[in-house]
Amino acid sequence: MALEERNCPYCKQQLTPWEAPPETWWGIILVCNNNECSYYVGSNCSITNKRDDSRLGTRYAEDPANNYQAFNLLSWCPF
Repeated sequence: MALEERNCPYCKQQLTPWEAPPETWWGIILVCNNNECSYYVGSNCSITNKRDDSRLGTRYAEDPANNYQAFNLLSWCPF
């Protein structure tokens, strides 16, 4: 499947193809890897029901196999 060139609606940077782990059943997904993206920055504070000391946040992602449906991709935050 040929992937469309897609951009993050929050920072306008091009989304990067990423092969998800096989157990997720996603295959190739598109991810915003911009560490300055407003969607990513501060996302570790917006996750509810998590331990205070965890460094989890979310990145903007789209699933090409599901008509480019957007979703929150759990991600480690260094800050």
